[in-house]
Amino acid sequence: TVLSKADSQTKLSLQRAYENVGNWTTQEQTWEQKTKTIHAANTKELEQLRISIRQIDDAKIAGLIEKVKQTEARYESLFALYSSVNRQLDSAKAIKNKEWSAAIRTQADTLKPVVQLARQDIRFKKKELAEARKRKSTEVKRLRTLLAGADPVKKQIQTGKKQASLSRERYSNALQQFKQSTKQGQSSRILSSLNSLAAAAEKWAGSKQHIYTLEQKVSATYAKVRQELIKRPK
Repeated sequence: TVLSKADSQTKLSLQRAYENVGNWTTQEQTWEQKTKTIHAANTKELEQLRISIRQIDDAKIAGLIEKVKQTEARYESLFALYSSVNRQLDSAKAIKNKEWSAAIRTQADTLKPVVQLARQDIRFKKKELAEARKRKSTEVKRLRTLLAGADPVKKQIQTGKKQASLSRERYSNALQQFKQSTKQGQSSRILSSLNSLAAAAEKWAGSKQHIYTLEQKVSATYAKVRQELIKRPK
Protein backbone atom coordinates (compact mmCIF):
# COMPACT_ATOMS: atom_id res chain seq x y z
CA THR A 1 0.00 0.00 0.00
CA VAL A 2 0.96 3.64 -0.32
CA LEU A 3 1.21 4.11 3.45
CA SER A 4 3.52 1.15 3.89
CA LYS A 5 5.85 2.44 1.18
CA ALA A 6 5.88 6.07 2.39
CA ASP A 7 8.41 7.49 4.84
CA SER A 8 7.20 8.39 8.34
CA GLN A 9 6.74 12.13 7.59
CA THR A 10 4.80 11.47 4.38
CA LYS A 11 2.78 8.78 6.15
CA LEU A 12 1.82 11.28 8.90
CA SER A 13 0.94 13.92 6.30
CA LEU A 14 -1.22 11.43 4.40
CA GLN A 15 -3.06 10.38 7.55
CA ARG A 16 -3.72 14.01 8.50
CA ALA A 17 -4.93 14.79 4.99
CA TYR A 18 -7.28 11.76 5.11
CA GLU A 19 -8.63 12.95 8.45
CA ASN A 20 -9.14 16.47 7.09
CA VAL A 21 -11.12 15.15 4.13
CA GLY A 22 -13.25 13.03 6.48
CA ASN A 23 -13.85 15.92 8.88
CA TRP A 24 -14.83 18.40 6.17
CA THR A 25 -17.15 15.96 4.35
CA THR A 26 -18.81 15.15 7.69
CA GLN A 27 -19.27 18.87 8.36
CA GLU A 28 -20.73 19.35 4.88
CA GLN A 29 -23.33 16.65 5.61
CA THR A 30 -24.07 18.15 9.03
CA TRP A 31 -24.61 21.66 7.62
CA GLU A 32 -26.74 20.21 4.82
CA GLN A 33 -29.05 18.47 7.31
CA LYS A 34 -29.23 21.49 9.63
CA THR A 35 -30.04 23.74 6.67
CA LYS A 36 -32.83 21.41 5.50
CA THR A 37 -34.35 21.45 8.99
CA ILE A 38 -34.24 25.23 9.46
CA HIS A 39 -35.43 25.86 5.89
CA ALA A 40 -38.47 23.60 6.43
CA ALA A 41 -39.23 25.44 9.69
CA ASN A 42 -38.87 28.83 7.96
CA THR A 43 -41.18 27.77 5.13
CA LYS A 44 -43.84 26.63 7.61
CA GLU A 45 -43.49 29.77 9.74
CA LEU A 46 -43.78 32.03 6.68
CA GLU A 47 -47.04 30.34 5.71
CA GLN A 48 -48.43 30.72 9.25
CA LEU A 49 -47.30 34.35 9.50
CA ARG A 50 -49.01 35.22 6.22
CA ILE A 51 -52.25 33.70 7.50
CA SER A 52 -51.96 35.48 10.87
CA ILE A 53 -51.26 38.83 9.18
CA ARG A 54 -54.16 38.37 6.76
CA GLN A 55 -56.52 37.60 9.66
CA ILE A 56 -55.49 40.59 11.81
CA ASP A 57 -58.54 42.14 13.56
CA ASP A 58 -60.94 39.96 11.53
CA ALA A 59 -62.97 39.08 14.64
CA LYS A 60 -63.09 42.74 15.72
CA ILE A 61 -64.18 43.89 12.26
CA ALA A 62 -66.79 41.11 12.03
CA GLY A 63 -68.17 42.33 15.37
CA LEU A 64 -68.39 45.92 14.10
CA ILE A 65 -70.12 44.78 10.89
CA GLU A 66 -72.67 42.95 13.02
CA LYS A 67 -73.15 46.08 15.15
CA VAL A 68 -73.90 48.16 12.04
CA LYS A 69 -76.43 45.56 10.84
CA GLN A 70 -78.10 45.35 14.26
CA THR A 71 -78.25 49.14 14.60
CA GLU A 72 -79.76 49.55 11.12
CA ALA A 73 -82.29 46.80 11.86
CA ARG A 74 -83.22 48.42 15.19
CA TYR A 75 -84.10 51.72 13.53
CA GLU A 76 -85.73 50.23 10.43
CA SER A 77 -89.30 50.57 11.77
CA LEU A 78 -88.58 54.15 12.94
CA PHE A 79 -87.36 55.17 9.47
CA ALA A 80 -90.35 53.46 7.87
CA LEU A 81 -92.72 55.35 10.19
CA TYR A 82 -90.96 58.66 9.51
CA SER A 83 -91.17 58.11 5.73
CA SER A 84 -94.86 57.23 6.05
CA VAL A 85 -95.59 60.36 8.11
CA ASN A 86 -93.80 62.56 5.56
CA ARG A 87 -95.78 60.99 2.71
CA GLN A 88 -99.00 61.69 4.64
CA LEU A 89 -97.85 65.27 5.16
CA ASP A 90 -97.30 65.64 1.40
CA SER A 91 -100.79 64.23 0.78
CA ALA A 92 -102.34 66.61 3.31
CA LYS A 93 -100.60 69.54 1.66
CA ALA A 94 -101.75 68.39 -1.76
CA ILE A 95 -105.42 68.42 -0.73
CA LYS A 96 -104.87 71.60 1.32
CA ASN A 97 -106.27 70.12 4.53
CA LYS A 98 -104.85 72.44 7.18
CA GLU A 99 -106.03 70.50 10.23
CA TRP A 100 -104.65 67.21 8.89
CA SER A 101 -101.45 68.94 7.82
CA ALA A 102 -100.99 70.46 11.29
CA ALA A 103 -101.55 67.11 13.03
CA ILE A 104 -99.19 65.27 10.71
CA ARG A 105 -96.56 68.02 10.95
CA THR A 106 -96.63 67.78 14.76
CA GLN A 107 -96.02 64.05 14.46
CA ALA A 108 -93.23 64.61 11.91
CA ASP A 109 -91.60 67.29 14.07
CA THR A 110 -91.70 64.93 17.07
CA LEU A 111 -90.08 62.14 15.08
CA LYS A 112 -87.45 64.30 13.36
CA PRO A 113 -84.92 64.64 16.27
CA VAL A 114 -85.33 60.95 17.11
CA VAL A 115 -84.60 60.04 13.47
CA GLN A 116 -81.61 62.38 13.44
CA LEU A 117 -80.19 60.67 16.54
CA ALA A 118 -80.79 57.26 14.95
CA ARG A 119 -78.96 58.31 11.78
CA GLN A 120 -76.14 59.73 13.89
CA ASP A 121 -75.89 56.42 15.74
CA ILE A 122 -75.63 54.49 12.45
CA ARG A 123 -73.05 56.95 11.08
CA PHE A 124 -70.98 56.53 14.25
CA LYS A 125 -71.09 52.72 13.99
CA LYS A 126 -70.11 52.87 10.30
CA LYS A 127 -67.28 55.28 11.12
CA GLU A 128 -66.01 52.85 13.77
CA LEU A 129 -66.05 50.07 11.18
CA ALA A 130 -64.26 52.19 8.55
CA GLU A 131 -61.57 53.21 11.04
CA ALA A 132 -61.04 49.58 12.11
CA ARG A 133 -60.64 48.54 8.46
CA LYS A 134 -58.17 51.37 7.89
CA ARG A 135 -56.15 50.37 10.97
CA LYS A 136 -56.11 46.75 9.77
CA SER A 137 -54.92 47.81 6.32
CA THR A 138 -52.11 49.94 7.79
CA GLU A 139 -51.01 47.18 10.18
CA VAL A 140 -51.11 44.48 7.49
CA LYS A 141 -48.96 46.68 5.23
CA ARG A 142 -46.48 47.35 8.06
CA LEU A 143 -46.10 43.67 8.98
CA ARG A 144 -45.81 42.56 5.35
CA THR A 145 -43.02 45.10 4.91
CA LEU A 146 -41.26 43.60 7.94
CA LEU A 147 -41.79 40.13 6.48
CA ALA A 148 -40.31 41.25 3.16
CA GLY A 149 -37.13 42.12 5.06
CA ALA A 150 -36.15 38.48 4.54
CA ASP A 151 -36.33 38.76 0.73
CA PRO A 152 -32.79 40.14 0.17
CA VAL A 153 -31.44 37.33 2.37
CA LYS A 154 -33.36 34.77 0.31
CA LYS A 155 -31.63 36.12 -2.80
CA GLN A 156 -28.31 35.67 -1.01
CA ILE A 157 -29.33 32.07 -0.25
CA GLN A 158 -29.95 31.42 -3.96
CA THR A 159 -26.49 32.82 -4.73
CA GLY A 160 -25.06 30.71 -1.90
CA LYS A 161 -26.65 27.58 -3.37
CA LYS A 162 -24.99 28.26 -6.72
CA GLN A 163 -21.66 28.68 -4.94
CA ALA A 164 -22.24 25.41 -3.05
CA SER A 165 -23.00 23.66 -6.33
CA LEU A 166 -19.72 24.93 -7.80
CA SER A 167 -17.89 23.83 -4.64
CA ARG A 168 -19.40 20.36 -4.98
CA GLU A 169 -18.20 20.17 -8.60
CA ARG A 170 -14.69 21.19 -7.53
CA TYR A 171 -14.79 18.53 -4.83
CA SER A 172 -15.91 15.90 -7.38
CA ASN A 173 -13.09 16.91 -9.73
CA ALA A 174 -10.56 16.80 -6.88
CA LEU A 175 -11.86 13.35 -5.92
CA GLN A 176 -11.36 12.11 -9.47
CA GLN A 177 -7.81 13.48 -9.48
CA PHE A 178 -7.14 11.78 -6.14
CA LYS A 179 -8.41 8.45 -7.49
CA GLN A 180 -6.15 8.83 -10.53
CA SER A 181 -3.13 9.59 -8.34
CA THR A 182 -3.76 6.49 -6.18
CA LYS A 183 -3.59 4.33 -9.32
CA GLN A 184 -0.15 5.78 -10.07
CA GLY A 185 0.96 4.92 -6.54
CA GLN A 186 3.31 7.87 -6.10
CA SER A 187 2.99 9.08 -2.48
CA SER A 188 3.95 12.71 -3.22
CA ARG A 189 1.25 13.00 -5.91
CA ILE A 190 -1.27 11.25 -3.69
CA LEU A 191 -0.51 13.67 -0.85
CA SER A 192 -0.81 16.65 -3.18
CA SER A 193 -4.14 15.46 -4.60
CA LEU A 194 -5.38 14.55 -1.11
CA ASN A 195 -4.55 18.03 0.17
CA SER A 196 -6.42 19.48 -2.83
CA LEU A 197 -9.36 17.22 -1.99
CA ALA A 198 -9.31 18.38 1.65
CA ALA A 199 -9.23 22.04 0.52
CA ALA A 200 -12.16 21.41 -1.84
CA ALA A 201 -14.09 19.63 0.94
CA GLU A 202 -13.43 22.59 3.27
CA LYS A 203 -14.76 25.05 0.67
CA TRP A 204 -17.81 22.86 0.13
CA ALA A 205 -18.54 22.61 3.86
CA GLY A 206 -17.99 26.36 4.22
CA SER A 207 -20.48 27.12 1.45
CA LYS A 208 -23.08 24.94 3.22
CA GLN A 209 -22.42 26.66 6.55
CA HIS A 210 -22.90 30.04 4.85
CA ILE A 211 -26.34 28.98 3.59
CA TYR A 212 -27.28 27.82 7.09
CA THR A 213 -26.20 31.20 8.53
CA LEU A 214 -28.41 32.98 5.99
CA GLU A 215 -31.37 30.74 6.87
CA GLN A 216 -30.82 31.78 10.49
CA LYS A 217 -31.17 35.42 9.41
CA VAL A 218 -34.47 34.59 7.71
CA SER A 219 -35.58 32.84 10.89
CA ALA A 220 -34.65 35.91 12.96
CA THR A 221 -36.74 38.16 10.69
CA TYR A 222 -39.74 35.85 11.04
CA ALA A 223 -39.28 35.74 14.82
CA LYS A 224 -39.39 39.56 14.88
CA VAL A 225 -42.66 39.59 12.92
CA ARG A 226 -44.11 36.88 15.19
CA GLN A 227 -43.21 39.00 18.23
CA GLU A 228 -44.98 41.99 16.67
CA LEU A 229 -48.10 39.86 16.26
CA ILE A 230 -47.91 38.55 19.84
CA LYS A 231 -47.62 42.01 21.42
CA ARG A 232 -50.59 43.42 19.49
CA PRO A 233 -53.57 44.31 21.73
CA LYS A 234 -56.19 41.58 21.68
